[in-house]
Amino acid sequence: MPEDEQDNRLSLFTSEPVRPGSDIPVFYQSQESKPNNWIGLHREGENDFCAFAHAPGSAGVATFSGSSFDRRGGVGPGNYQLYLYEGSGRTVLAGPVALRLTSAPYFLVDSLTAANVLAGRECRVALRGLLEAFGQEVTFAKVRGDFWLEVTGDGTVVGVAPESAAGRYGLITVAARARTSGERTTVTVRVPVRPEQGPLVDDLRVATWNLWYDATQVWAAKAKVLRMVAEQNLDVVAMQEVRREYGTVKELAERLGWYFQEHPGAKDVGVMSRYPIDEGRSGHGQEFLRSAVSVDDLLVHVCCVHLDYHSYGPFKAPEGTRRFTAAVQQEEKRSRRAAEMRDQILAEIAPQLDAAHRSPVIVLGDFNCPSHLDWASEVASAPVNWPATLLLEEAGLQDSYRVAHPDPGAHPGLTWSPAQPWDETYLDPARVEPQDRVDFIFHKGDRLRVADSVTYVAGQPAPAEDHPQWKKSSSCPAPLWWYNAWPSDHAAVVTTYRVDR
Repeated sequence: MPEDEQDNRLSLFTSEPVRPGSDIPVFYQSQESKPNNWIGLHREGENDFCAFAHAPGSAGVATFSGSSFDRRGGVGPGNYQLYLYEGSGRTVLAGPVALRLTSAPYFLVDSLTAANVLAGRECRVALRGLLEAFGQEVTFAKVRGDFWLEVTGDGTVVGVAPESAAGRYGLITVAARARTSGERTTVTVRVPVRPEQGPLVDDLRVATWNLWYDATQVWAAKAKVLRMVAEQNLDVVAMQEVRREYGTVKELAERLGWYFQEHPGAKDVGVMSRYPIDEGRSGHGQEFLRSAVSVDDLLVHVCCVHLDYHSYGPFKAPEGTRRFTAAVQQEEKRSRRAAEMRDQILAEIAPQLDAAHRSPVIVLGDFNCPSHLDWASEVASAPVNWPATLLLEEAGLQDSYRVAHPDPGAHPGLTWSPAQPWDETYLDPARVEPQDRVDFIFHKGDRLRVADSVTYVAGQPAPAEDHPQWKKSSSCPAPLWWYNAWPSDHAAVVTTYRVDR
């Protein structure tokens, strides 16, 4: 090996400006390959590191945002220095490398698609909630775009679509500039324009997503939720583990400029929609929230649920199998899931189900149990398989993911859990967490036809339970998963429905 390739080296592995919340890739090379070499990220002038990443082997790339801890809750704007250290000590192998995390404002996405608008109608697209400005005062300005689209001082794109724009996108690029520093960022907004006589939509993209304790378990989780919603061009999002007293649904919806409903009681569910919610035709029960989403001439009842999490049956299945055995059946009988679905959800939305041929019904959420379509039954007495999904099927609803992907072997559709591969909380002795599909989007009504359905996770989430060193401690107050790009321990389910007239 040439001598210059044996040097200890350290450098940023990107030519782009690095900002808080983005990956910080660092290339390292060391003469001696040691498994416990590490890279320290120091605030300029400070001896103690504020974050670290392991640098095993003779060379590689360490990414800080996914594999580091920060004692102060998040690496913010400022000047930093990187050092490559040998072993578990502080012998410097390379560095310092200067690093500046910019405080320039940035939009969470580079571009987004707004809600459809009919020609002759006004569109309004809120952008301020998608901007991270680090407390700086900013101004908004139109950079370029269609004549009928402008941006207001508070960062709202407005305009009345002309008939000549029908059948195409209206486009506008908006700049946000920090008033003091002059640094700026841009976002491009696409506005789909439909003919004046409609229909307003051909497709409806609906998602269900458990937000993991009100989006509090991952750094900048709410910003990551907003990014996903915008990037995936969602129309309706049903959320679980969101409680009214914390205002999570309200905050997310208001930042997007969307409509929303929270459960008025103790149930931890909520719905937000880019299209209006008719509160007069909405409703709720102890175990569900039903939001009547109005999409021009189409009314869709979106019923969000979060079933009982106790007595999780897959723990009783033979490890590595999906067999509904007598032991699984007995465990499922101990839960309230079947009673919730039969008596407190389906019985109460029966009037809407009876009229689903006019106004479709969607029942979606975190069921905390798998589907009878995915497991093999080994019992003859009731319930012969997972009762929650069986009850929905008996009531005439269809599992949208299984409509799109009938073969569970080819498309398991796992939603639990991208961040929980190991269980030491509920299983003794600790072992691999059963991975399964527990989040669902069911529907009834001929006006909705499944075009596609997917499970979605961003990045490669670090595990929330796997090894003691990945947990909070005096030396590492933030757990490893704190920097995940994905802000939940559930995958989201996204179904695209074709709307029939």
